[in-house]
Amino acid sequence: MADARTPGWSRRAVLAGVGAAPLMGFAPGREAVKGDGSLKDHAGRAGMQYGAAVRASLLAEQPDYRAAVTRECNIVTPELELKWAWLEPQRGQLSFTSADAIASFAAATGKAMHGAALLWHLSIAPWAAEALADQPDWMIVRRFLASVIPRYGEVTHTWDVINEPMDMGHRMDGLRPSPYLAAFGPDYIRRALEDARLYAPRAKLFINEFGLDYDFPVERDKRYLLLKLLEGLKTSGAPIDGLGMQAHLELAKQAHFDPKVLAQFFDDVGSLGLEIRISELDVKEANGTLATAERDARVADAVRRYLDVAMANRAVGSITTWGLSDRCSWLDSPGGKAGPNRGLPLDAALRPKPMYHAISEAYALRGG
Repeated sequence: MADARTPGWSRRAVLAGVGAAPLMGFAPGREAVKGDGSLKDHAGRAGMQYGAAVRASLLAEQPDYRAAVTRECNIVTPELELKWAWLEPQRGQLSFTSADAIASFAAATGKAMHGAALLWHLSIAPWAAEALADQPDWMIVRRFLASVIPRYGEVTHTWDVINEPMDMGHRMDGLRPSPYLAAFGPDYIRRALEDARLYAPRAKLFINEFGLDYDFPVERDKRYLLLKLLEGLKTSGAPIDGLGMQAHLELAKQAHFDPKVLAQFFDDVGSLGLEIRISELDVKEANGTLATAERDARVADAVRRYLDVAMANRAVGSITTWGLSDRCSWLDSPGGKAGPNRGLPLDAALRPKPMYHAISEAYALRGG
């Protein structure tokens, strides 16, 4: 355990003691743009990034998984390890062991680490939620941000400061009821961004959101109100640099995918001068009883159609999938005898699937 005074994570310190995390042939800070055709290579040739959500336990325990992430990614996102409930389950007792392990891996293999996610209603430490309900004190939030953000400043250049702030059906502005909204009102978003900028003056700061991909009434409303939120933040001078589009695609909803609608939203966000990250791309299958080849073709088609729209907009700067392999997807099996959900680039044996090639083809649209 470590308290908030724990010295910050340092790339130099990690590399000095990296015996447990060999360099694997990568030079920190140097990005290859030619090579064996990995997703990282295709992204580099397009002047972009490819990343995946990772878990510290898998990097430590599964050498083939670690090698696949090393080969394919130039940015990694901790799936759980940077979230408040994980870092500080007891007040004042912060444990950075798992997050530091991912930062060490990133430094040793020449990658960046994306910071996800600082304030999220589902990952607030229970003690913090109780404290904010009893006495709204911004210093509780500020101490957390001050403890985490500077620690990873050398390896983390992008942060999801606010995760999933929108939920339709509660308020006219579309904001989600949460401990933060209850304690501080809508201004909690601006305050968090301003504190994040204070502790990470050169990083890019994002709001990350899901449910923006299809032409349903609820998603149309969400896009409209999220755009209003972003416009208001920009007008007020809040330090917001971009939007994370989670892109959790669902095959059961594909009939409601409208490229023109999505393209317009990308245009609207880009017109505010904001960068767009495809931040958590994966595909939830609808039918696990089909032949594997058909399942993979349907997944790849959904990804291809989405990324055709995304890559046509220069505001889109990176693609991250929420996991790299079906072996460790958060998505449940769609049922049937054909195994787990197949909505990530590599199968459970870490072999490329048609979705993998759909992503590499998308980078080719930008010259990758």
